[in-house]
Amino acid sequence: MKKQLFMISWLLMALAACNQLPIDTEIPALDPTALNQTAVYLATADFIRTQSAMPMATLAAASTWTPIPTMDRTRPPAQSPTPEVSCNQAAPGNPIDITIPDGTEMTLNEIFSKTWRLKNVGSCTWTRQYAVVFFSGNSMGAHHTHYLLQEVDPGDVIDLTVDMIAPVTPGIYQSNWMLKDGEGEIFGIGPNGDAPFWVQIEVVPMATETPVPTIAVTGTPQVFLEGTVVLGPGDQFDLDANIINPQDSSQVDFLYQIGDPIPVLLTAMNEMQWALINEGVPEYADCLNANLDDETLGFDRQSLGYNVCFRTSAGRVGRFTIEPTSGDQIALNFVIWASP
Repeated sequence: MKKQLFMISWLLMALAACNQLPIDTEIPALDPTALNQTAVYLATADFIRTQSAMPMATLAAASTWTPIPTMDRTRPPAQSPTPEVSCNQAAPGNPIDITIPDGTEMTLNEIFSKTWRLKNVGSCTWTRQYAVVFFSGNSMGAHHTHYLLQEVDPGDVIDLTVDMIAPVTPGIYQSNWMLKDGEGEIFGIGPNGDAPFWVQIEVVPMATETPVPTIAVTGTPQVFLEGTVVLGPGDQFDLDANIINPQDSSQVDFLYQIGDPIPVLLTAMNEMQWALINEGVPEYADCLNANLDDETLGFDRQSLGYNVCFRTSAGRVGRFTIEPTSGDQIALNFVIWASP
């Protein structure tokens, strides 16, 4: 601004010098205030023109704010994990005790078969390499391993049987058993599959029976029949006729079988009765007065040699002794007396 005022003043002075009038010409007096106002006006106008010619800067439009969508913060419902089913797991059947419920009374040395019903609730099939195995307690004369006779798919049930003998001492006894897979892993029942199943019995003394009056025997009766016979597993024998496997089954006195764990089993047939004699060789009077019954007789092969008094299906009194022979055969030495 000051520079422009200076230029204007300089121009005015130059013009005045060039147009000097003769000395005698009257020069009009200049008004300093008017000159200053004119200079200010011209400078102001020049500034306004300059400013109006300058282009106005275009302001960028403010960016439009896009709202962020509201997030759904609702938690999904918690899902319970699916429990993993064990490969080997058993559960009690309905019922589990098919035979010999807990507390069953047994006589001394009584032979019995315990059967459990179990269900396969695992994810693996029980093959014939699986077995029922003794776990703890009293084995009661049973073999410790019994392999399954059939496969059991998941969800199926099976009845498992173990042959046992009651102990010879009165008391309460329990035998605990579990299952074993083909790899030797032991498992059982319960929530964790680690509980055994069992048989519990009470062994009681034999009841005292009313004494049977002794029959007076005068003299020794004659021998009706005697001999030795060799029997194999499954053979039936007619003592009265000394015939193995007679055609008329009504004449059979007993059946010989091999068992597990009892290797020698004799089963009375057609109302034959007998009794085990532990002391000495019985005579006719001893067998005539013995307390006979039709219970199955069981023997270990190592303990054969006991004497047995009997009454045949025809009513004849006699005795026999069982001796071991080759393989599973037994030799029977017998005597049958004729009625006096």
